[in-house]
Amino acid sequence: MIKFSLDLTIKWLLLAIWTSLFIGGITNYTGSWMHYTVFSFVFLAMLISGLYRQVSYGYLFLVVMLWLGFWFKLTVHLLAAYPFGEPVGFFDGTPAAWDKVLLVATVGGLGVMVARLLFSFGGYPSTMKAQSRVFKAPVWYSAMRQWVWVALMVSCIALAFFNASLGILQIGLVPATILLWPLNAVFSWLIGYGFTLGIATLIWWDIALGRNISSVVYFILLEAFSSSVSILSRGVYIFHAIPPFLGLYKNRASLSGWSRKNTVTVVLVFLVLFAISNPVVNQLRGEYYSNAPAWEWGEGGYKIGPELRSLLRFSVDRWIGAEGVMGVTAYPDKGNDLFMRALIERSEIGKSSIYQEICLSHYRFSDLKKFQFASLPGAVGFFYFTGHLWVVAVGMIFLVFVLLSSERFVFRLTSNPLLCALWGGATANAVAQFGIAPRGLLLYFFELVCGVMAICFVQSEFFAKFLQRSNAFIKMKSQI
Repeated sequence: MIKFSLDLTIKWLLLAIWTSLFIGGITNYTGSWMHYTVFSFVFLAMLISGLYRQVSYGYLFLVVMLWLGFWFKLTVHLLAAYPFGEPVGFFDGTPAAWDKVLLVATVGGLGVMVARLLFSFGGYPSTMKAQSRVFKAPVWYSAMRQWVWVALMVSCIALAFFNASLGILQIGLVPATILLWPLNAVFSWLIGYGFTLGIATLIWWDIALGRNISSVVYFILLEAFSSSVSILSRGVYIFHAIPPFLGLYKNRASLSGWSRKNTVTVVLVFLVLFAISNPVVNQLRGEYYSNAPAWEWGEGGYKIGPELRSLLRFSVDRWIGAEGVMGVTAYPDKGNDLFMRALIERSEIGKSSIYQEICLSHYRFSDLKKFQFASLPGAVGFFYFTGHLWVVAVGMIFLVFVLLSSERFVFRLTSNPLLCALWGGATANAVAQFGIAPRGLLLYFFELVCGVMAICFVQSEFFAKFLQRSNAFIKMKSQI
């Protein structure tokens, strides 16, 4: 009864907060109150569709990202009236312009929910929880467990230092070192997602063996911290740590020997490393990056101090969504030709992308042979390159359906909800940041699929038999 009352109290508190933000937003919104109201309730429904009867990590992550990038960001800007952190092109802030932005965003949100509805007709079980309490680790893993863990973590830390020294993969920078093909791609993939996939796999195998994971679980945080600092990305720490821990929480009934003390300790260590990684990455970024001025757009309203603005820039404005649609809706030359050119565009060193011209990005004037910064339109903004709302709806339905189906595919192959959580985080982030050289995503997901297939292979009976035969052959040769 106490738990029920507490849950109910939290729900009412969240509803009160949302209502307060909604009232403040609609009071300061200069366009049609009907547009803002429909926009608000569609995005609220979209958020609830991800939180209620959860079926997919990717869908949950995506709706949270979109809600933060559109409704929450826009509402906070309406309340605080501080400048947007990304360029918005020809957007003039008139009531009609705002109504157009909200209309496009609303159609995108509806497309997301339609995809979720269509997927539910398949009757697929959730990928967030293991379907059986009987899990199996590979037969060879128990005997080789310590060596596998040591090899994985030593490789993880060593490659993080190696990358930091040579600049193979660092956010916003052209690679400083080109190794023999395909080492750059392999090392980038390992730091980007390979190591965290490996750690999630080994932890799930430990759970299958009934082992207490209260020690090895910290390797998730160690990998997230080292990768974050190595590639100069604050977000990597979040995207590498949150998904597997959410997966562990969802499957907490399968954990052996886990206690509340373990939970508190993990949370504290997570916060400490997060507090350390941010200033470290900021310091390194300050040394490596140019001092290009940030784009600022805004007018009137409430006044906030620089400290609060800095906090909002870091916590609210990092989510992609609103500015992309603002820039695209105001662009005069939308059409199918623009969409097709952007769809087949390639990322090239020394050349800015099409969207940088649309939003009048200040990144156009940076040294493009050294830096790879870019403003992002997001999936909703990208599909509106056509100028057609139906393309926005169909495009979002397609992307979300692929997101849901691909996570289901990973679950069928591995039966590992921790891998599903990481896959879901990667696909959700890709959809949220969609729009710059989309063809590159094909290679990105090909690499992810190869990683999942490799994990599927090493935990298969075929691989176990291969190891047995190899050991038998080695013993026979030693006897000869």
